[in-house]
Amino acid sequence: MKIGAAISPYQHFGLCNCDLPDEPGARHIEYFEEDVKRAKAIGLDAFRTGVEWALIEPREEVLDRRWLGFFERYLATIREEGLELWLTAHHFTNPKWVWKIGGWESRDTAKRFLRYIELILQNFYKYINYLIIFNEPEIYVYLAYLKGDLPPHGYLAYRHAGRALENILNVIQAARDVSKSYGVKATFTHPYRKYVGRGPAKLLAYALSKLAPSSLEVAKEMDVLAINFYVVTEVKLGDFRNLLKPEALLALRRHKIAITEYGVATRNEALREAYLCRMAQVFEELRPEAAIWWSLLHGYEWGLGYSPFFALFDEARRPTPLALKMRRIIENPPRACGELPEDLGLEWRAAL
Repeated sequence: MKIGAAISPYQHFGLCNCDLPDEPGARHIEYFEEDVKRAKAIGLDAFRTGVEWALIEPREEVLDRRWLGFFERYLATIREEGLELWLTAHHFTNPKWVWKIGGWESRDTAKRFLRYIELILQNFYKYINYLIIFNEPEIYVYLAYLKGDLPPHGYLAYRHAGRALENILNVIQAARDVSKSYGVKATFTHPYRKYVGRGPAKLLAYALSKLAPSSLEVAKEMDVLAINFYVVTEVKLGDFRNLLKPEALLALRRHKIAITEYGVATRNEALREAYLCRMAQVFEELRPEAAIWWSLLHGYEWGLGYSPFFALFDEARRPTPLALKMRRIIENPPRACGELPEDLGLEWRAAL
């Protein structure tokens, strides 16, 4: 199993040129050489990062060769450092021009995205161990078409959301075939969130799990089932709780799986260590291809700014105590772990 950590362009690079205002993030674009060395120094052997479509193709069918050159140097640096590369092509952001052609409701956007995927593979295939085509399709559609946090800022636009999700899932499957032609393994990340209940609420939990759009069946068709996993939601009549329950992942034990995101948002190091210990015990049975912590660096979190703290390195790029223990805990998990909180609250990413 590869032990890794993740970042994303919008949240950590510091420059996007995309359909959202730039966030300073962790300025990874400026410090990537140091960041990659730090990742290796704490014992990581996998690195999940991304390329930004809006930087590579700032105008429709117009490529920016400077950014293609930058990403060539960037990805080469990661591989030269000896890290396995899990490369994300789309992580919630788009070039501004996609909205002029209808956004993700339009098949034209899907066609242009497929060309972008081929461009990535043509230029960078030799560096990529796994291509992550799209990050969390249903969460992206929820944020863009139902909650309104991302462009086009739709609110409860169910028909629009349905068309967008269908186009995204179709182009993911087409992109997997393109990736296969370059000899690169391909997947996309599925946000795995279990709903559980007791007594009468058990039926409500089952209904919620069936009503929520899910990419899981499509994800099972990829070269590896890539799972982003954080919480289990316990449903009660008139209420619910978000819980840390790593053992929920064992329901997927029959699949070839990779954990492409997991983590807990807190600066409480005892809690972080207890959570990692429990996850490590699950990994012993699950045996994933990779376990990739979110996140390597402190950065922007969707809708919450910079308050939640998931990072292995703090704002000054100093390793946290967990970062220094991570490999040892995962390789030799203690038999007894610390206590995990009963309830993470309604917004589970809020700092504990």
